[in-house]
Amino acid sequence: MTRRATTRGVAATAATALAAGALALLGTGTAGAATATVTWDDYYSHFTRTVSNSTPAVGETITITTKFERTNGTEEHLYNIKDRHPACLTYVPGSAKMNNTPLNPQVDDGSDPSRDPLVSVDFGPNDWIVKNQPAFNPVLSISYTVGADCAQGAALATGMDYNGSLGFGGYYTQGPAVTVAKATSTTTLAPITGAAIGKTTILTANVTPANAGGTVTFKDGADVVGTAPVGADGTATAQWSPATAGTRTIIADYSGTATVTASSNQASVSVAPEGTGGGNDGAGSLGSLFGSS
Repeated sequence: MTRRATTRGVAATAATALAAGALALLGTGTAGAATATVTWDDYYSHFTRTVSNSTPAVGETITITTKFERTNGTEEHLYNIKDRHPACLTYVPGSAKMNNTPLNPQVDDGSDPSRDPLVSVDFGPNDWIVKNQPAFNPVLSISYTVGADCAQGAALATGMDYNGSLGFGGYYTQGPAVTVAKATSTTTLAPITGAAIGKTTILTANVTPANAGGTVTFKDGADVVGTAPVGADGTATAQWSPATAGTRTIIADYSGTATVTASSNQASVSVAPEGTGGGNDGAGSLGSLFGSS
């Protein structure tokens, strides 16, 4: 027990470096299944933790597995394992298994601020034995649902600790880290008609999801026309009084928020000379509308 405790800091450093490298390769806040794995050694114990998707979206289910191995001839009997996770991840009932054998865990959801959120499983002294043999490398798997209260775009730590016949191992933030992806926004400029020098035209941008919040900055080329908040209906508006006739590029840049990505849209608009009542470029004055980014 004492020897394992004294090397815990070294093991943690190695695992944290590996987790950071994996996240750098995968990118943060990216939707899609991006499996991530961390491994570390503590004396003759070797551990492998894998998350099925390190960049999940809100509402998705992820599975975290922990594999136990021995690298010498001494065996270890597992007595208890605690899987530690952010409070915004909710345990999926019935998902806890060891080598596909269903378990009956104790679940602490973190609602008590004095207790960490975790899933704890106890074993009989001879239920699960770890040996330096493939048939004795048990794997604990637990699934969680990603909650809307998860901080998005930030790495959230996971880890575990356990008791066994060789002592205690505490690896509370070994990883892999989970980075909840932001929702993807789309910004669209409404058709711009009747633009002319000396005339005020209303620019309107529509942002989805509609309740995203944030702001839209409207630009005439490189010049900022104005910045407006996105309303509850997803729209933002600004007044534009063009100073130059001819073809202008109007841009709508959506800022994004803590939970929604930024996006942008632009349109080519024909501006008529002063006093002509507005130009038309032959396409309803909306020259070209480019895809959102």
